[in-house]
Amino acid sequence: SPPPVAATYQPPRGLRLTVICHSFSMSLVATIYCPSDMSNAFASSNGAGGGVTASAIVAPVVGSGSHILRIDGYSCTKGIGNGTHIASETFAAAGHRWCLHYYPDSPNRHGSGEICIFLKLVDADANEVKAKYTISLLDHDGTPRPQHIHAGENTYSSRDASTSGVGLIDRSELEGCGYLKDDAFVIRCDIIVVKEIFTKAIPVSEVFRPVMKREM
Repeated sequence: SPPPVAATYQPPRGLRLTVICHSFSMSLVATIYCPSDMSNAFASSNGAGGGVTASAIVAPVVGSGSHILRIDGYSCTKGIGNGTHIASETFAAAGHRWCLHYYPDSPNRHGSGEICIFLKLVDADANEVKAKYTISLLDHDGTPRPQHIHAGENTYSSRDASTSGVGLIDRSELEGCGYLKDDAFVIRCDIIVVKEIFTKAIPVSEVFRPVMKREM
């Protein structure tokens, strides 16, 4: 058979590619040079002769916090009426003040037999507060029950009385599956306040650096 024909391509930055061709087969041999400092390698290719650029999609977090609410005397809270809630004490989290609304019957007039928890902003002068929240039913040792972890998000404002929340658990399940202890149960609300997501150009040398919270 005819001798193999070798062709070598040498890119300008660290990649050596050798192709050896036979008449009936082809084998490809690639040698990649990976320096220990990957950020320096990318930075070196960002010169006048290179075409590597970088950007970032940033979802900056303003603050976060949690609140634990214990409902004592659960059986006495039933029957207060559909659409009627009991408000918790106000609490501080993620740079704002909030309260939880506990609906033991249903948050609407029709009634669904579901216990619901809603989150309300109670600041006097806050507008356009974008919050993500997770409301969880806790086990007797304080561990969230995976099947009863519910997440949501909303943009809150002091100018209106809007609330947002989740259906936590059906009353029949709460009462029949061992979730109650001494006629009480516990929930936790985790809140994260975020700014609008934005994009920005960054130096290639910063791609692999630890993320700094400069946008907070």
